[in-house]
Amino acid sequence: MMVQQHRKRVLFYLCKISVVMAILYLARLDTKLNDFINKKIKGFSKQITDVPSKAKYEVNKTLVARMAEVNLDEYEAKLNTHASNERVIILALVDAAFFDMTLNFYETSIEKYNITNYLFIASDYQTCEIFVNKDIHCYVYMIDNNANKATIYKSFAFNQKMNIRTYFILDALKLGFTVLHTDVDIVFFSNPLENLYSSVHSDVACLSDNGVCNAGFIYIKPSNFSIDIYRRMKNLALETKLDDQTALNRALASVRKQNGKVMKRHQLLDINKYQCGLKYFEQGHRYFADSATCPQCIVVHNNWIVSKEAKRYRFREVLLWSYDDNGYYSNDTAKYLIYSNAPTTKLYSSNTEIDALKTALYLGHVLSRVVILPRFHLYDTKSSTKQGAERPLNNWIKMSSFDDQFYKKYRERSFLDHIKVPLRIRRNITSPFWIKTHQSITMIGEHPPGVNVLAPTDENSVTTEEIVKWFGRERSVILKFHSLYGIFGNSSIPASEVSLCEKLKF
Repeated sequence: MMVQQHRKRVLFYLCKISVVMAILYLARLDTKLNDFINKKIKGFSKQITDVPSKAKYEVNKTLVARMAEVNLDEYEAKLNTHASNERVIILALVDAAFFDMTLNFYETSIEKYNITNYLFIASDYQTCEIFVNKDIHCYVYMIDNNANKATIYKSFAFNQKMNIRTYFILDALKLGFTVLHTDVDIVFFSNPLENLYSSVHSDVACLSDNGVCNAGFIYIKPSNFSIDIYRRMKNLALETKLDDQTALNRALASVRKQNGKVMKRHQLLDINKYQCGLKYFEQGHRYFADSATCPQCIVVHNNWIVSKEAKRYRFREVLLWSYDDNGYYSNDTAKYLIYSNAPTTKLYSSNTEIDALKTALYLGHVLSRVVILPRFHLYDTKSSTKQGAERPLNNWIKMSSFDDQFYKKYRERSFLDHIKVPLRIRRNITSPFWIKTHQSITMIGEHPPGVNVLAPTDENSVTTEEIVKWFGRERSVILKFHSLYGIFGNSSIPASEVSLCEKLKF
């Protein structure tokens, strides 16, 4: 009986193959059959939609294997150790790639407000060991092979890393813990738990990311509803290449379609108190240390900007960065060079300021000084109201590429306003110098007030030798220039500096 059934199946599939071969043969004879063939192909594809592709199957297999390695008993013990008496815990995913960002988050948001019910969830043992040695709560939940890489936003590796958050949040919820999950590119202006306890009356409450739920700051109670949401997110992570924020909003939407009362089970937090990067930085016009304050703010997320380098620079410019990495602020031996952008003529443009930056980096290279950036300005814009508006460097330059070449060679404009920069450094500054050339006169005028004027032998351009002669033995910590427009004539640096010219092609 079984042999007969087997023969029937073989004959059935042979018939199907024959039909397909016949169709392909006829197609060679008559191209009008293409529509017919396409319909057949679509019909076959519908039958196999539930079968995962090879790539999809491999991803699922990898994730399932990694999840099988999670030690739930050990994880529960860690949660019990660090959660509050009410079983509330702050969880944050950390890795080697965002080590400095994590320490900044710890200093500005955890340590500053004496928060103890937190746990950093690491994806590699080395990073976690460093945190533990600093008496920072840390636990390795799941290993990620990309832990030491700053993955590109929305890339497959990025989404895989972000989905680890879904797994450890779901496990914590199933164990009965209320979770405040936070990204580390966030700064608390006060302890958010104090406000969340009284203001959240739903199961899920998240920071509004321009109207959608932000998975990077979300308060979740251990209810059947929230567990169901994160189970749906977990399934999406296993079956698709979506990141956790897209999966979260898709899961909420899928439940909303099934139950019209879902809006009562989750909420967006007050956008005036919990702000995303778009609202706080861009719409709030907060670019420098003297920008408008936000007395009502509780949490600010440094998103709506791409790359770790850009996030770090943005935090530093508004004095929301605290981590003094290798004496970044407190170095006793470093010397600095500072200059300004002072537009005064119609010849002025954004390119003029970028050329001046290249000049400053060249002078810093020659004089072994770190360049303190100026404020940059909007020019060549269609809106007259924006002409001359002040903006930071990342408005023009990709900071990840800039940092590849000059990370240790510059400081942000707000550097000298930082509390960790010693007063003896801030006060040890020269009076401003101005190098007089034909081009600098064209840009600035004959003689800016209150400056020390230096005239090179060649009226068209200063030489490197003259720069070293004038400033090479300057003992002041900060060497100040009025401006640096046109000191090398029509070039930003001497053409002979071929290697540096290549670096300056940012």
